[in-house]
Amino acid sequence: MAEAPDPQELLNQAAAARRVGRLPESLDAAGQAVALLRAAGAAGDLAHALTRLAQAWRDLGRYGDARSAQEEAAALLRRADNGLLLASALRHLGGILDDQGAHAEAAPVYAEMMVLYQAADTAPLEMANAVRALACNAEGRGDRGEAEVRWQEALDRYAALDNLFQRDYGLPDNPGVAEARARLARLSAMSP
Repeated sequence: MAEAPDPQELLNQAAAARRVGRLPESLDAAGQAVALLRAAGAAGDLAHALTRLAQAWRDLGRYGDARSAQEEAAALLRRADNGLLLASALRHLGGILDDQGAHAEAAPVYAEMMVLYQAADTAPLEMANAVRALACNAEGRGDRGEAEVRWQEALDRYAALDNLFQRDYGLPDNPGVAEARARLARLSAMSP
């Protein structure tokens, strides 16, 4: 009899497949991990697997499916009372809502995310990503002033992480800085 696959290995496969653009493979591996963890009743690990599954759905443009999986992940983490993991899950949920064009609905999700991040010892990259999410949401809502303020904050936070991107990710340039500068330039060009 064949041994059941390891859910963590399936999640690693899902992440690796996603990184190289093999989205159906990523979706399949994440879906298998979710099914195994759901059957085992492993709530904490299930929340992580649901987020991986939501990311795969999101990459495929299946925002309704992504939202459903991410909402379940957030609900599990809310019950587990893990502020940092819940904040991250809410950031992903807000991004999915923004993808759906539900910017006003995403705003309170992001507000809760920021309360949780600000109450914890949040890693600098995680906080920069959170501010980036707020900037994207402000743009989506058409609030150019807030978007400019948030993109400038994101730029400052990402710029402080140049060494991290070079050392840990092997990137010659900081993608957070590049995106923030491009968004600020675009917003500036829109000025009356």
